[in-house]
Amino acid sequence: MPKINYDQEAGILSIKISNKKSVDSDVQKNIVIDYDKDGDVAKIDIMNVNLNDFKKEKNCLESFFVSKK
Repeated sequence: MPKINYDQEAGILSIKISNKKSVDSDVQKNIVIDYDKDGDVAKIDIMNVNLNDFKKEKNCLESFFVSKK
């Protein structure tokens, strides 16, 4: 089960997908996606997020995953 954390002061939404260590990262705009050694997503950080902008960022993130298929 993913663990979701929002740091309101820093404006960072973090979604931890697994406990595996990150060995590589992909950056697209203000989204950082960390991958484990098997190439699976380990964590996602979305920077400069406020709750009003979350829906827009969610759409960007969804399009990123569609383009990876």
